[in-house]
Amino acid sequence: MRTWVRIRRGLKPAKALLETHWGKRVVHLARWAVPTLLIAYLAWRLSRIGWQAVWQARPGALAFYATALISFYVQPIGDLFIYRNLLGSGRALTLGVLLRKRFINTFLDYSGELYFFFWARKNLRLRRGMLFHAVKDSNVLSASAGLGMIWLMLLAVALSGGLKLTMFQHSGMWTFLSLGSLPLVLALTLFLGGRRVSMLSRTQMLATFAIHLGRGIMQLVLEFMVWWLSGALPTAAACLQFVALRVLVTRLPLVPNKDLIFVGVGIAVAGALDVSAPNVAAVLVLMTALWQVQNLVFVGFPWFLERFQVRHRAGLTAS
Repeated sequence: MRTWVRIRRGLKPAKALLETHWGKRVVHLARWAVPTLLIAYLAWRLSRIGWQAVWQARPGALAFYATALISFYVQPIGDLFIYRNLLGSGRALTLGVLLRKRFINTFLDYSGELYFFFWARKNLRLRRGMLFHAVKDSNVLSASAGLGMIWLMLLAVALSGGLKLTMFQHSGMWTFLSLGSLPLVLALTLFLGGRRVSMLSRTQMLATFAIHLGRGIMQLVLEFMVWWLSGALPTAAACLQFVALRVLVTRLPLVPNKDLIFVGVGIAVAGALDVSAPNVAAVLVLMTALWQVQNLVFVGFPWFLERFQVRHRAGLTAS
């Protein structure tokens, strides 16, 4: 317990630096510069493919769009079950809050976790210290489950013939895999340490890990179905390769705007795999666009309306 108190105290200088005038300006600049550069790069890549070719290659199956829309809710619904169980918050914790958390995380990893932490501390009645351990431990277990998803996808791609196992003979690959296994080590330390390092019981840890793992598997299945139903790829093995690629990109630490990065990487990989670049680009752009539209409709607009109502009531009270 004392270790985590020291960690929180150690974060205060960094927080103070970010709250300075220049700190805020740097954060604001990075928040807009990174997606702007990514969008410019994607526009250039799509222009080289041909905008008309991409538009004509769009999937026509309604099941493709339905599956892509459903996949939007898998992660926040999983978080809803996890945090209602850990915090005992019941209906006081809504899906909208977890949608906001996921949306903010797209700009910078764990920034959404900070938003959720401060929101819960303000709006929920919780035991002292429980919120910190719930957020911390859930993220550790999520990273461990994500590692399991990576191993599962590598195995699936290898069995399908889409991965050359000789690549694992290189020492650099083993170094990468060793570093990538760190979340599993942290999860084992958390579980074995028990009450000495966390306020969560081992039963709660196992339940949280199971939800993260089940959510990850469901996300993989839906992702595979999206590619299969799109008709953009010729085989199931090719679909698995793009699913595995997305898993690897989304697990890159502290990298913002991973959805946009995946679009760029996916278009580049299409050429290497000798599959139709317009078809792949159409699927990637549509998947990203559908998620952004849902973010606007179900996150951005309700959030703006809520803030507007709060300010309006504050103005009426002041007058």
